[in-house]
Amino acid sequence: MAVVTGPYALAIMAVALLLAAWAFGLVLANRPPGVPLLAGGAVLEALLVGFLVGSHRHFARAEFVIYLLACVAIPPIAAAWGWGEKSRAGTAVLAFGFLIMPVMVIRVQQVWAGPVG
Repeated sequence: MAVVTGPYALAIMAVALLLAAWAFGLVLANRPPGVPLLAGGAVLEALLVGFLVGSHRHFARAEFVIYLLACVAIPPIAAAWGWGEKSRAGTAVLAFGFLIMPVMVIRVQQVWAGPVG
């Protein structure tokens, strides 16, 4: 349970917000995403996989599982899109992909705290 509600979830949110700020800085500088930003995204993805694996609670609803899977799926999709589009728009896609993660983690926590069934 500490993975979903504890310092691990806060670390995911902090890393995601730092990456979003970095990516938005690149957008303002009109620069494409680079390998260091994608490496940071890989670190975020590893944290999200740990979030998925460490969140073992049985729910009758699929909502919890869908949010967890979306958390893991959004960064690679944004990275593929952003890396493929070597312009300011591609970097913005990455920035928004990172910015969505804290919201998704908070939503997972809300579903986690809700009633089972």
